[in-house]
Amino acid sequence: MDMLAAARLGDEIAHGFGVAAMVAGAVVGALIGAAVVAATVATGGVAIAIIAGSVAAGGLSMFQIAKGLSTIFNLPEPSTGVLVEGSFNVRINLRNAMRAGQDHSSSCSGLPLNHPIWPFPVLIAEGSAKVTINGKPAARLQSKMVCGAHIKTGSENTFIGGPTVQVAFVLDIEGWMHTGLEALGLAALGAGLVVAAMAGVAALAGALAVGAAVYGGMALLGDLGDRLGPGYRDLLQGVAGMALLGLGPKLAARKPATAVPELTSRRAYLNQKFGRSGDLHGDINYRGNREVAANFFESQGYSKVDAQSYMNGLDFNHPVRVETLASGKNLWQYQSPGAPQGNWYTLSPRVQPTELGINPMGTNRAANTIEPKVLNSYGTTRKVQVLRSTAAPTNDFWSVKGQSYPAKGGAQQLFSNDKGAFGALSPGGP
Repeated sequence: MDMLAAARLGDEIAHGFGVAAMVAGAVVGALIGAAVVAATVATGGVAIAIIAGSVAAGGLSMFQIAKGLSTIFNLPEPSTGVLVEGSFNVRINLRNAMRAGQDHSSSCSGLPLNHPIWPFPVLIAEGSAKVTINGKPAARLQSKMVCGAHIKTGSENTFIGGPTVQVAFVLDIEGWMHTGLEALGLAALGAGLVVAAMAGVAALAGALAVGAAVYGGMALLGDLGDRLGPGYRDLLQGVAGMALLGLGPKLAARKPATAVPELTSRRAYLNQKFGRSGDLHGDINYRGNREVAANFFESQGYSKVDAQSYMNGLDFNHPVRVETLASGKNLWQYQSPGAPQGNWYTLSPRVQPTELGINPMGTNRAANTIEPKVLNSYGTTRKVQVLRSTAAPTNDFWSVKGQSYPAKGGAQQLFSNDKGAFGALSPGGP
């Protein structure tokens, strides 16, 4: 049962340095996270996980450092208000005793960085669950105010025991921010483990080993801090957390050790077998883009064989996404003379056939001659779903029988088999 100094008329309230420390640490963490992302060239979800984890680690570590220093050196917290009113018939050290849910401070400045100035009375929200004054819980040292501040000073010789009871809402920005950073850190950790698992068993095992080592090291520092005295656990763990965070960019930029020939050969074999490039982030994006395309073609009723033939024309190193075009959108399509409307469209009439992965020449079936392809213009007549992608470099062996044309690709393209949604305009443009 805690025995805390009784609160009296004229005692001060304060917020402490928690919010300011977490904000400062989060900013430092964000900068370090950005440096790690730049060093590793991470993208997408991996980059978000790195920055989120760095923000959480920085905020929580700086909070521990501030808390530890305040405890060890008994640093004075800036007063943000003074308690007023109090019990009409109960005195402590000849001063009115304070009651939760009844008495308040005259105002609260919110310093440092907790909230704007509250120029109106701020109610005491917490007190003792066992000791009452005029039927209200007795307020004491550390009892919280509605604004989230706590009672900073109290009686030197009168103490109040019992668990704490809350009788009013507390705007606990510090507590909410701390919980939010913890949740952000756990989410980033989970995302990191998912990425490691996708990289392979060895990467996952390594990530778990590093995590266990860090957790164990922090626990040992905590035990050492408890032996040294109050506040040292927070200080040692906070300093260690910021030190590890600061090493991030240096470790990320470090060149990997030269792999042994057997390992290099094995890795190359697995990369070739499973179609991987060896770039983890690139492989994740590649597989994601490929999955989007496969799901789209499946939803359009194509077999896996037919879908694969279409997917050979997509460069999965670039984004692939499903979009819905509005009515009235102008598009263009290259066709062999006399050929029917196809499924592929370009967004600009200036794009050349080779940029779309096709031969600029085609077979005029009626005349049985090889002629330049014709650029026809279409307009969407209603909303239509399309697959947007980048054309892959490929050899076009279908435009002209018996010939293979090395098209360079690289242009944006749209695919749809809903030909009724595309009305023909005029050749070459609208």
